[in-house]
Amino acid sequence: MKKLISLLLCALFFAMPAFGLALGEVPVELSHEWASFDMGDTHSAAIQPEHLGYAWGYNYDGAIGNGVLASSNTTVPYNWGEQIVAVSANNKTTAYINEAGELYLVGRIWWGVGGSADMPTPYVYPEGYRLATNVRQVSVGSNHLVFVKNDNTLWVYGENDHGQLGSGGTANLYTPTQRQTGVAYAVAGNDLTVCVKTDGSVWACGYNACGQVGNNTTTDQKTLTQVLTGVYTVSAFGDHVMAIKNDGTLWGWGRNDYGQLGYGNTTNQKKPVQVMTNVAQVSAGLYHTGVIKTDGSLWFAGNNWRGCFGNGSATGYSAANSTFTQTPGTFVAVNCGSNTTAVCAPTGQLYVAGYNSYGQLGNGSTAGSVPTLEAIDVWIFRNGDEPDVLLGDVNCDGLVDFSDVSALYAFIMNVADLSDQGKLNGDMDASGTLTMEDVSLLCAMILGN
Repeated sequence: MKKLISLLLCALFFAMPAFGLALGEVPVELSHEWASFDMGDTHSAAIQPEHLGYAWGYNYDGAIGNGVLASSNTTVPYNWGEQIVAVSANNKTTAYINEAGELYLVGRIWWGVGGSADMPTPYVYPEGYRLATNVRQVSVGSNHLVFVKNDNTLWVYGENDHGQLGSGGTANLYTPTQRQTGVAYAVAGNDLTVCVKTDGSVWACGYNACGQVGNNTTTDQKTLTQVLTGVYTVSAFGDHVMAIKNDGTLWGWGRNDYGQLGYGNTTNQKKPVQVMTNVAQVSAGLYHTGVIKTDGSLWFAGNNWRGCFGNGSATGYSAANSTFTQTPGTFVAVNCGSNTTAVCAPTGQLYVAGYNSYGQLGNGSTAGSVPTLEAIDVWIFRNGDEPDVLLGDVNCDGLVDFSDVSALYAFIMNVADLSDQGKLNGDMDASGTLTMEDVSLLCAMILGN
């Protein structure tokens, strides 16, 4: 599990809460923020174990970053460069950070870049544009972004019509600007900025019609204001905010018309309210919220339109969904987007559910609804305690059988292709090359020899 350390953006700056997790025979650390996959509104992004970037879904504004303007419903890695360590996807824009701390943007940019208000709007970058250096964490909002540098400074950039950049006014910023010091982590929602400082205090500014700033008003807040203390992490995507305190309690505030706060009603909350205990991780989507508790169980509240709870139903809003309900399975990470969900299993494989008309689930289709969690050909890590957990699964269907032998043989004979993960799984002798020797070893493994 030591291999997961590269996934933890704030591990050196923010300690885990004082509670543990046991996931049977596959122990994996839970992180408050998994920087390795992100579900946006119409596209998604992830990082494979070799630190190459994936993106899939709507791409007519270039958010996939493959140099073309055509959508994709498959999860082929693209050449964003080597050693990608963090991604954020939203509003047809992808932001990614490499190991050197360089922050790049790709896709649609609704605000000016390079210090100019004269850039065409929107401006499309089908390949990466370097925005900043010495960055460790980034979050893309609806029309602005925030990032934290290695010196714990918070920087903001983009549109500012509701004061989400914390400047005290509403003027847009066309170059990144420092806004706060002593910041551990920051997120951008719908015209909203929320950050956790290194002392555990939560600060917010921006759009506040639903109380999402959390200062007990519904007036837009144009400077960062403190709203909570003793916090481990926060999450925001739309108009509600979820926070985990150091004692494992979950708190929420803001928009709640679909019961997305999990508080048992549909009343907006203008200040933080406690909604759950024993929480290890939380992700606030557009109209729903996903939670992983300290026992690895998965829970959802809010709108289940298109089946984003992954529990086999697609009920949309119901009163029962205003409190958290459990979806079967054990998981180590969850990320919620715009009516989409992705979860990471203890093996490292990604599972998805929800809205898919743009191929944003990456399952090879554009089926409008996927109401049951479905494995896709993306692994976030290869479990260090069981390095052979994926060995032999050439076609990446979760089983090792003679269909994998056929797939591997066809690839070697140049009559079929394999995903990058399939090539890793098929390298039975760890030689770095797929040969008939791997076919032989795979046959022997299946036959128990």
